[in-house]
Amino acid sequence: MMTNKKHEKGMALLLVLIIVTLLTSILMELSYSTLIEQRLTETFRDSTRAYFLARGGITAGQTLVSSDKNEYDAPTESWGSGIANYPVGEGFISLAVEDLGGKLALNSLVVGNNPQAVVIDRFYRLLSELEVDEPAELTAAVIDWLDSGDTPYQQVQTDGQELTVSGAENIYYQSLETPYACKNGPMESLEELLLVKGFTEDVFNIVSPYLSANGTKLININTAASQVLTSLSANISAQSIELITDSRSGNPVKTINDLQTMLAEDQFSLLKTLSNQGLLGTTSSFYKITAEAVINDGRCALETLFDKTSKSLSYIRTI
Repeated sequence: MMTNKKHEKGMALLLVLIIVTLLTSILMELSYSTLIEQRLTETFRDSTRAYFLARGGITAGQTLVSSDKNEYDAPTESWGSGIANYPVGEGFISLAVEDLGGKLALNSLVVGNNPQAVVIDRFYRLLSELEVDEPAELTAAVIDWLDSGDTPYQQVQTDGQELTVSGAENIYYQSLETPYACKNGPMESLEELLLVKGFTEDVFNIVSPYLSANGTKLININTAASQVLTSLSANISAQSIELITDSRSGNPVKTINDLQTMLAEDQFSLLKTLSNQGLLGTTSSFYKITAEAVINDGRCALETLFDKTSKSLSYIRTI
């Protein structure tokens, strides 16, 4: 009998220990779940706050660009400095403004379904300067992507050359392993170029620093890279480009006439003609504004395209 009682007591103690262990596990699980939910709630809260802080940064960027009312636009001005980790309340904000006026605007290659000879020349010269393969074919493919027709572009005329090309319309894109439609309209973002025939990631990485999706034919001489300046004309010299880029770093070009004493007469005359045609200037209309906000574990980065002329935003997207 004593043995049975001891056995029963032992079993009861074991049962109590099992129950205590189970309850402890349940409490720990509940505590952990509560902690996770609390952290998720805090992260959601901080992410929401970060979004509105970043949205405020976009507005601040617009204000910086809009307040610049002088006769030239250059990265040496206040908007070009940007802001890094500036404390605001419980968080930090970073702001960057990039002038797109020094880049070649892809959507300007075709206007109203009409290819633009001047921009086509520039685009072909830029690709040639960057030494990518088959610049004429790439040029034709972009034209076909932008125009609304379904007949492939067959000839690129540039600098007295007539280059035969095959282009790429819907029939090409539908024949791919993963088919998709040819856009036949303006690009919404520069990354869309990756969908165009011939623009592999390697090619895109080479050309993208000198391009934008939106913009105008006018190139800002203060912000254009030397490769873009080279694309302006087949007759512009490397010496002229070097003189311009060296000078503008400390002394932005306020008017094209400022170049008269710097350049040879024929070179200044060339750039002055481009200026008179509205193809070269010292100001910009389009800017990419990027704002990143961090509050505790919450982070939000936003990008927008700002048109300084109309003071409008084309989009705001998370990046």
